[in-house]
Amino acid sequence: MPSDSTIQGGAIMNAIKQVGGLFANVNKTGGENKDSIVPQDEYESKYSEEQVLTLTSQWQKDYAGYYLDIEKVQDKSRDYWLGKQKLDMVDQLEGKDTVVNQLFSAVETFLPIATRSNPEPLVTADNSEEGQNLAKDLKNALVFQADKTKLRRKLARATRHWLLYLIGGIEVDYDLEIDDLKTTVINPKRFIFDKDGSVDEAGLFTGDYLGVRYKVSASRLAELFPNHADYIRNITPGKKGTKLEYIKWWYKGTDVFFTMTNKVLGKFKNPHWNYDQPADGDLPAVEAINHLDKPTAPYVFLSIFNLGLQPHDETGLIVQNIPQQDQINKRYRQLDKNIDSQNNGIVVDGRIMDKEQAGLAASALRRGSAIRVQGDPNTTIAFKPAPQISSDVWTATQKAEQNLQNIFGTSGSTPQGIKSEETARGKIMVNQMDASRIGGGVTEFIEQVADTIYNLWTQLMLVHYDNIHYTNILGEDGQDTEGLSNSRFIKSVAVTVKEGSLVPKDPLTQRNEAIDLWTANAIDPLNLYKKLDFPDPVGATQSLILWQLFQKGAVSPEMYLPSFQVQAPAANVNEQVPGTGGPAINPGISEETGVPTALPASQDANAIQSQQLMSSVKV
Repeated sequence: MPSDSTIQGGAIMNAIKQVGGLFANVNKTGGENKDSIVPQDEYESKYSEEQVLTLTSQWQKDYAGYYLDIEKVQDKSRDYWLGKQKLDMVDQLEGKDTVVNQLFSAVETFLPIATRSNPEPLVTADNSEEGQNLAKDLKNALVFQADKTKLRRKLARATRHWLLYLIGGIEVDYDLEIDDLKTTVINPKRFIFDKDGSVDEAGLFTGDYLGVRYKVSASRLAELFPNHADYIRNITPGKKGTKLEYIKWWYKGTDVFFTMTNKVLGKFKNPHWNYDQPADGDLPAVEAINHLDKPTAPYVFLSIFNLGLQPHDETGLIVQNIPQQDQINKRYRQLDKNIDSQNNGIVVDGRIMDKEQAGLAASALRRGSAIRVQGDPNTTIAFKPAPQISSDVWTATQKAEQNLQNIFGTSGSTPQGIKSEETARGKIMVNQMDASRIGGGVTEFIEQVADTIYNLWTQLMLVHYDNIHYTNILGEDGQDTEGLSNSRFIKSVAVTVKEGSLVPKDPLTQRNEAIDLWTANAIDPLNLYKKLDFPDPVGATQSLILWQLFQKGAVSPEMYLPSFQVQAPAANVNEQVPGTGGPAINPGISEETGVPTALPASQDANAIQSQQLMSSVKV
């Protein structure tokens, strides 16, 4: 049975289930479907509507002033990633607007390296049987959720947002429609932050408040907030499909507000927290059980280059590389101009041709057409190719490209970065240097984001898993199904991410390490085959063991290879079989049929031949 505190946490969810992405039209406790549930007083926020409007109005004004400069940097980073980069007006007029988008290449090479592996959760509890079973089942549930929600891809998307927008955000929520966890990547442009807050080492925002903008149709908004349906209909008369924006605010982790323009749509306590049950008559007080230390807004942020002075990073990898990208484009345009001048540059005699005629002549010559001139063509028209451009220009261009990749830590992960390496080992080492830089820097922060997500998931399971939730996991012996409900959280657990589980690992290097361990007799064959990514490591291990036993003479050829068949050689009845001490069996030839006669059932030819082979095996 769930604890009283768990039931109360579920009651809060039911009370506000209609609001935002948290809530559905189905009563979580299994009652009949309802269009709305009016929250009880004890589940409402202690702040009045006037206080909420005063606070949220001031928050939006404060953030708007701070965000002006941040938005400019975000838009510039996004444009450079897309290839909409700085162009000189003269170059545009002349059509010399070459863009070699090394930034896009660097970003999209960086992301798979930084998010190559799934973050592996580690769960520990006390040494009791209940504690160990809870730790095992909770870990399975976290692994199942990570796979179900495609956590690795969400981490990659949040990392791309961090590169473009100086912060990445992920929301952890509970969806009553599916009665399970819901994890969503939020575009950072939708957030409203406390400008005096920042992101701490756990990926949690330290400010007093944060808000998230949502847009839904008027009809959907009226369904979410039925108590304000008339207000919504009045501002959109007859236009149910009109998109309206509302904001979900989290204040100090304890309160949730829903506002739209000058209207408070709802105000509640944090629904992801189990609250203490005070004594009521003969009923004693009940202390609630929670996994987290205090109520927290369910958002995790990726922030790396942050000095703790503002919500967004002070700089980013794209921002730092914009000068390099501009230099690369400038040099390529310089090369482009020089090549065109070498192909098409001409000088004409002004006494023979005017400006228009000179242009027509140049166009004709560019197309390979013939032109007619008066006088000596050698003196009327002269080809003046541009002088060969200095090699320093090309060297500077390559250096800028290399510097850009170096800042991202991807110079050894591109064909250009490893082409100078002549050996396979050299190429691997260069690639591993990239992996070490990314893994030792950005990936550690991504691991911490995953760590906080797992702990938020655990808190939400403790609050909302009133019924058993089954998770399918693939064990060594096949598919297993485990169940988990919040009534089992009678033991405290510690949840973290295995250190280094997201650090990039080169497959070829892993295989070489496995072979080295096998050579040093420091690894068993089953784990060797797993590290070598054999499709059936268990079957391969069994075959290896049988082969070793066969070499030692402990098994017959038929046991190692069931399809093994050998015809027994002809032998005299009185001859001894070497190593057996018994006579050889000669089936003889039937005088009637001309074929070998059958052996007696007790003396099978294959068995005899196997004995002969086994006797020759050196043990």
